[in-house]
Amino acid sequence: MVTSSQPIRIGVLGTHSTGKTTLLKRIEMELRGHGLTVARTGRLGKRAAEAGLPKMQNHTAESTEWIIAQGAADEIAALTLGAEVVLIDRASYDALAYWHAALEFRGETAPRLERERLLALAATQLPKYNLLFATVLDEEVDVDTSHDYDRDCCRVG
Repeated sequence: MVTSSQPIRIGVLGTHSTGKTTLLKRIEMELRGHGLTVARTGRLGKRAAEAGLPKMQNHTAESTEWIIAQGAADEIAALTLGAEVVLIDRASYDALAYWHAALEFRGETAPRLERERLLALAATQLPKYNLLFATVLDEEVDVDTSHDYDRDCCRVG
């Protein structure tokens, strides 16, 4: 049983089809079974695309910044609604990993100040997480093709 008076934040990061959402659903089910109020954030990539921001191999500094900032805003909104535990599907460093993978895929290097600025932005969220999980891609398991997934880009496991 959780006895902290502060809300708990549990984040997960990793590439597509590594079980992030499945893991968080299981954690959510267990915590709710213990009577805790749980909120889950997510779908940042899809929402970024809906907002017209590039992702995957076209990920930019701006889309990275949006994802980090929107993720932080989603966490705050969940806490405002009274969640005792917030489960974060794609913690702040996840957006950085995707951006770096996209840059590498395109053969580009980000300007130093841009890299430092985005790293600092992501780092502001790190102290808020009580627990972080990183998932790893199992090459033996077929990729879920329902995602906007580019097998050649953005493997961050």
